[in-house]
Amino acid sequence: MNPIATLLTAGCVAAACGFAAAQPPRSQQQPAAAAGPRNTAPTAQSSDLAAQAARPAPAASHAAPGSATPSASTWQRSREGWFWYIDPPPEEPDAKPATPATPAAPEAATPATKPPPPPRPKTRQELDLEGFEAFKVEVERALQAATYNPSEANVVRFLELYALARRKASLLADNASAIAVRMPWIDETHSGSRPTLPAAVRAYDSVRQQDRDQLMRELAGSYGLYFFFRRSCAYCHLQAQMLKQFEAKYGFTVFPVSLDGGTVPEYPNAARDNGLARQVADAMGVPPQHFVVPAVVLARPATREVVPVGFGVMTMDQMAERIALVVRVRDQSTAASGAAPDAQALARSSLSTTAAAALTGSPAASGR
Repeated sequence: MNPIATLLTAGCVAAACGFAAAQPPRSQQQPAAAAGPRNTAPTAQSSDLAAQAARPAPAASHAAPGSATPSASTWQRSREGWFWYIDPPPEEPDAKPATPATPAAPEAATPATKPPPPPRPKTRQELDLEGFEAFKVEVERALQAATYNPSEANVVRFLELYALARRKASLLADNASAIAVRMPWIDETHSGSRPTLPAAVRAYDSVRQQDRDQLMRELAGSYGLYFFFRRSCAYCHLQAQMLKQFEAKYGFTVFPVSLDGGTVPEYPNAARDNGLARQVADAMGVPPQHFVVPAVVLARPATREVVPVGFGVMTMDQMAERIALVVRVRDQSTAASGAAPDAQALARSSLSTTAAAALTGSPAASGR
């Protein structure tokens, strides 16, 4: 059979099948018009189909497979052709199961913010300090302005502020004197300080000298004095005279040491230095090159404690004052700290037996 004829025959069969499928069932067909005869219905239906075929076919609407809406009839879709293939609509991805929302953790209850405390009222002293700072700045600014531009207005302003400052200082002195009258615990006279009244000064000096002389006689029983000198030193001869009077008044034992081998009239049996000067200087922390003469050193043989009294010429009163000061400071330091005397005042090497014997007044002193 001719292939073209075969295709035409198949097309006609398909069109007939589509037309039959598009017809509603008989039970749903409307009854024929009462006026017309029954044999006229097929002719009217044929005319409607011909008119429908003559009209242009509407745009085909494709329903998704499985949709409840019926697809357009093959007759209405005849223009698509027999071999036209329409891709099915893409499948929608499966909806992911909804993840249950994690309940949010209950927020920790934040403590209520306390209101800041009310500002503390300023004390009278704080207010006075603020006023003083403001006054000081004002005086300084007035001085700087008058220095840079000494006009009459600037100078007058500075002089007014300067006079006000002097009046305030004078008022302070008067008030302090008046208030100090009823405060005996701040009076220097009762605290042991030297007074300012001439009559009180004489009484103070007399009492202090008695106490000092008593202290010197007590110290003479356990302390001695080293006297380092040179025969060629004029100041050493003068110091020897002062020291001899001091020895006679308070009873100190003096051990004279000559650095050049010579003697002085007051101490004709002076010992020659055999390294004692270096030992004493090292114990006191004095460099040997700065150990000058005349030198008087307070020593305690029992503890080998050595303390400088002074270098150069000193009067009896000066030697007594220095010895009393050294002992007083040492006792105060010991009482405050509970420790031994200053390590610098302790000899780091043993003194010679002859020197110790001379200070204690033992017979070994004859070895000088």
